Amino acid sequence: MRKISNYKVTAIAAVAVMMLLASYSFSKETALTLHGAISDSQCAFNVHSDARSHDWMKKKVEGARDDKSCTLMCARELGGRYVLVVKDAVYRLDDQIGPEKFAGDKVKDTGTLTDAKTNTLHINSIEKEE
Repeated sequence: MRKISNYKVTAIAAVAVMMLLASYSFSKETALTLHGAISDSQCAFNVHSDARSHDWMKKKVEGARDDKSCTLMCARELGGRYVLVVKDAVYRLDDQIGPEKFAGDKVKDTGTLTDAKTNTLHINSIEKEE
């Protein structure tokens, strides 16, 4: 039986460790903590407004009395989706069930960016802020 030298064993082990570390570093997602508001894609992307706000809807559409009712109406009835608006950034949310109870509210969101091209965020935790 042929013996493998200690040098070869060490080299193979080193390559295996480097490959493991490289795959871990590429798959690791960075958690983000964001402070913003749960809105709808209709208003956030200026479908009904030119100011990323609910103001136009509140003036023109019956039932859109405030940010919450406007967000719910746009998401439930007008084909919108829940998004997180942070200053000038709009994050698409991969979960559309959890954010519904925070519609129109300011929130603290901890999540991971799952798609940088579409600015899609996976929510790990969300809580209302005052």
